[in-house]
Amino acid sequence: MKINLLAAVSILSLTAFSSTSANEKLPDGTMPAQDFDFTDVQAVFANANAGGIVSVAAAPAPADLDAAAFALLTWVEVKQVGNHGETGSSTNILTYDTWGTDVIQKAKGMTDAGSPEIEVARLVTDAGQVILRAAALTNFNYAVKLEKNDMPSGGSTNTIIYNRGIITGPTRPNGRNEDFDLEVFTLGLNQREVIVDAT
Repeated sequence: MKINLLAAVSILSLTAFSSTSANEKLPDGTMPAQDFDFTDVQAVFANANAGGIVSVAAAPAPADLDAAAFALLTWVEVKQVGNHGETGSSTNILTYDTWGTDVIQKAKGMTDAGSPEIEVARLVTDAGQVILRAAALTNFNYAVKLEKNDMPSGGSTNTIIYNRGIITGPTRPNGRNEDFDLEVFTLGLNQREVIVDAT
């Protein structure tokens, strides 16, 4: 059986380090700088999207909302989400060149809050998907919520990203025999996202 030598040495070093008190020498005769707290290991790794939740509010949201107002809404989870498109603001960069300089001048223009797509495995009875389909038939704005699966060790809440906008679609990729029955909705977001960090 092949063993990755570097990994083995690293594991042995961490084992020796974690089992040595601050007043004891390491096997090589040196003193440890400080104890290693394994409860903090989670903080150094990136989080995957698995376990995240997409929700929508059934009532129209005609005006911008803050975190407190978003939190008071009645949220319905959209089940069977397979992919969620890019979110966040993108601001136009304006340029203007004049005769007196060889450097183009730049300024900020209008900001686009984004138009992410939400792909779901079609489930006609899912309450969240039903709301998306109904919302897509109107010209109203609706609140949406993206909850990450990133609660810190010993914490109580995940990161939540709120926004509000029109909903269009769905489109259906269709495909071949072994492709899934999917629907894709597009969110036309109309305010800057509101982020509530995990605690």
